[in-house]
Amino acid sequence: MTTQNYTIIRFDEAAKMVGKGRSTLWHEIKEGVFISPVSLGARSSGFIESEVQAMIAARAVGFTNEQIKDLISKLMLKRKETACRLLDAVAA
Repeated sequence: MTTQNYTIIRFDEAAKMVGKGRSTLWHEIKEGVFISPVSLGARSSGFIESEVQAMIAARAVGFTNEQIKDLISKLMLKRKETACRLLDAVAA
């Protein structure tokens, strides 16, 4: 069974990885063309590194914004499914 990489990277690191500024990244998240961050607390958030890498790969091969939005939906579903499986395994 393959497990998701749950390495969390902070917002600035994710922005640097994709070569964009913080405000541009927030705008893209709001527009639905970049994966949403994970809440780490009341005033902090971060990204799952493997999801950011998937976003970079999609842009590298020329995904359109509509394809990116579809990818984000799939990544969010996978995030939830993988987390539920992990939590089930731990709680068992």
